[in-house]
Amino acid sequence: MKVHKQQLIIFTRFPEAGKTKTRLIPHLGAEEAAQLQKEMTEHTVRQACRTDMRIEVRHEGGTHEQMRKWLGTDLNYVEQGNGDLGERMQRAFEDHFSRGIQRIVIVGSDCPSNDWKNIKAAFEALESNDVVIGPANDGGYYLIGLCRAGGSTPPPRSWPSATLFEGIDWGGGQVFEQTMAAAADLTVYPLPTLNDVDLPADIPATISVIIPTLNEEDQLLKIIGKAKEGFHVEVIIADGGSGDRTLEQAVGATVIERGGGRAAQQNEGAKVAKGDILLFLHADTMLPDRWDWIVRETLADSAVALGAFTFKVKEQMRGLGFIEKTANKRSRDLKLPYGDQGLFMRRTFFNKAGGFPNLPIMEDYALVRAMSEYGDIVTVPEPAITSGRRWQKHGILKVTLINKLMIAGYHLGVSPERLAKFYRQS
Repeated sequence: MKVHKQQLIIFTRFPEAGKTKTRLIPHLGAEEAAQLQKEMTEHTVRQACRTDMRIEVRHEGGTHEQMRKWLGTDLNYVEQGNGDLGERMQRAFEDHFSRGIQRIVIVGSDCPSNDWKNIKAAFEALESNDVVIGPANDGGYYLIGLCRAGGSTPPPRSWPSATLFEGIDWGGGQVFEQTMAAAADLTVYPLPTLNDVDLPADIPATISVIIPTLNEEDQLLKIIGKAKEGFHVEVIIADGGSGDRTLEQAVGATVIERGGGRAAQQNEGAKVAKGDILLFLHADTMLPDRWDWIVRETLADSAVALGAFTFKVKEQMRGLGFIEKTANKRSRDLKLPYGDQGLFMRRTFFNKAGGFPNLPIMEDYALVRAMSEYGDIVTVPEPAITSGRRWQKHGILKVTLINKLMIAGYHLGVSPERLAKFYRQS
């Protein structure tokens, strides 16, 4: 149900080559800069739609017809109009305050790490504050929200926005500081400081999510959908010859076909991947919210060679809590996460390690051990939710025993072919 008396407004620009993200054109070229603007706006709209707020897109450039064709017919589109940024924002606030809206939040499209939870937090802050603001690292802000208290419609000069946007140097690096000074007589709630994308160094690294598949039609569409929620992300399905509807479910993903087992599939996916960061994900494992920023923030530490999510099983079964606890202890203390936790790393280290070894089983275990030569192995607190189908089918005790035998056999030198045969027949 839509929340009344609240309005979310997105400020953006129609992505016309040569007229958007102009500071990035020398680095990316006009077409790529426009594509980045397009991707950031689409990501912002996806996040906004998850808030369940009424959404208006105020745009520069493009016609209403072009905007509807681009972003859909479910949103309301209004041209930003003339004036500097402050005048355009003030006009947006006043338009909605005059209609009786009490809480209004404006977000820009240049801050892809501003997710739906942060936007929801902004509206919640306006329940007890006059202003909410999200500072950006460049000295500006990525979000500003205002609350008009009371049920009647006051005259425009008594609205919170009346003087908040006057005397601001919109082209300088003191926009946030100047706005805070203008809001000295108001109660202001600051959100976390995030990064706007204005310069080449601000562009987040591309993440390639590589999913090996073999007859995975049941959950794949949802798994891909969650991965595609990330920003600057590509999804690659490396299929091993599925006979079901797996490839029909690979909507929005690049599909390659490669036999020879999961190791070969994942290595082939890495070859065609465009990202500087690789995330290898099982086809029955759901990534957490904000997974893309968790990955980037983890790998921003140069001491980290490989990261993984906390292990958690989707289904509720007696004894699985103990399995989760022991698996996560192994992952954190022994630095040995498994593939069903999602393994992510820089492409450079993956290549140095030689990729996944050509093994019919235990390829993830072997890669993690190889990667430990290049830095720390980190298990992040956020869980990736994996299917408990194998435990449901075979029972917790049997699956746990088989897994232990696999590790013991690997360390005792039992051939991977014999281990794989035993695993399949168990």
